[in-house]
Amino acid sequence: MKLDNQELHELLVKKGVTHFHHANSLATAITFIEEEGLLSRGDVEKEDLIQTNQSSDDDDKDFDVWDDIFIDIVDLHGYFPRQNLYGPVLFKFNIDFLLDDDLDIWVTKNNPIYWNHQLKHSDKYFKSVKELRKSWQDYPTQQKMFTIRKPDRPVLFDNLEKIILDNPKVKIHEDISLRKEALRALKKATRKDKSLRDIITLRECRNCFCHDNYLNQIPVEDLERLFLPAWHEDFRY
Repeated sequence: MKLDNQELHELLVKKGVTHFHHANSLATAITFIEEEGLLSRGDVEKEDLIQTNQSSDDDDKDFDVWDDIFIDIVDLHGYFPRQNLYGPVLFKFNIDFLLDDDLDIWVTKNNPIYWNHQLKHSDKYFKSVKELRKSWQDYPTQQKMFTIRKPDRPVLFDNLEKIILDNPKVKIHEDISLRKEALRALKKATRKDKSLRDIITLRECRNCFCHDNYLNQIPVEDLERLFLPAWHEDFRY
């Protein structure tokens, strides 16, 4: 259900929320950079552009969120002491795009992967900012998923402040540094746009399990999917 953007902006400011975040794989992030904005997975598919697979894809199609863009009110790779499960490239946006009121924002009550067809619409989404405000503490942060409903175009880069790349500190196939490959690819993708290149930063973590997870928990084929550009010979979807 569409929320009032002005009221939502006011609520977020009161809650101390200053930014939205979207994480994805390097290859998908490069598509966003080339298209000059975030795109829904449905729009990427319709335009026959590059994106890596996600485990939630079937659920997204089944529950009619395939054409929506998901954004978080926290950097989940800081909120939890681990890597973001959706990918190592994070786009960070200020929330002031809400003041223009040209995008429909819906907020879920849980991740759609936990939905079922018995749920009513009101069980899936907050119906108003008033309900969201009243129930804010009743729903964990990760369950309140903010979505841009069917934008049908690239969005939000006018409010983009940072592009943050994880540093996994892992080499694959003996000599391929994931950090170097990913950073090189981001710089190549932004070579014609200095304003984007200048906001690329490398994440350096302390007291986080991401390095250990990247090294010991994530299979090489997943690291290839997450960190390599589509033109790399070892890339996989």
